[in-house]
Amino acid sequence: MASIEMALRLFSPRGSQLDVAMSGKGILGREEILGALQAAAVGRQLGYHYLMAEHLMDDGSVRALSDHFTQAVGKDAAGAALALLLRRPLPDQLEHMIKARSGQAHPYYDKERRRASIVMEQAKRAHRRGNEIEYQRLKNERDHILTAAYNRCADEILQTGRCPTCQGTGKRVRAGTECPSCNGTGRVVPDRVAIRKQFSAELCYLMEREVDNVLAQASELTSEMAKQISDMLAA
Repeated sequence: MASIEMALRLFSPRGSQLDVAMSGKGILGREEILGALQAAAVGRQLGYHYLMAEHLMDDGSVRALSDHFTQAVGKDAAGAALALLLRRPLPDQLEHMIKARSGQAHPYYDKERRRASIVMEQAKRAHRRGNEIEYQRLKNERDHILTAAYNRCADEILQTGRCPTCQGTGKRVRAGTECPSCNGTGRVVPDRVAIRKQFSAELCYLMEREVDNVLAQASELTSEMAKQISDMLAA
């Protein structure tokens, strides 16, 4: 798996100028590594897109996977299939994780929500004074605070897959007990129970099959690339 991770890193701007040393046996340049990846990806494009999405959160690959699932399982189920593949929360889950009350909201959103409440109180006072312009300005500021906070939290959760309540530890910060949001895993995973309730058993089976197919391609790509790199180093 190390070889594929290094190859994927080379697609990022930070890694674009790196040469890669492999186990002290020799040095492979960027072009050789990328060439091995491209050759291994032939006939395994879905696996390639999964690895790019998983390792680099590549937008183009995420869209390609979404398009594939739309064709394979339909538009309504495509989002759920993508969530299963990338081990990310469903849209309703994401909103609950960010906005939930009773101590389970994202800490940053909770802080910004309190700040937005103060701004809204100021807006209400302006409204009572009859200053509608100030009221609207402050209300818009409140809305902007909440929207910006939500987007920041959503990006963090989708990129890291880390539970926002316990910050990936699996434990409540003060009590030290199991985190109720992630059941002690520290990770955010799609709610399979909700998926089974929303879609038919046949469609759920089809989603699982398509997800397994993508993961199988990724595994084959990784093995093939590791073999190619091993052969190049031995040459």
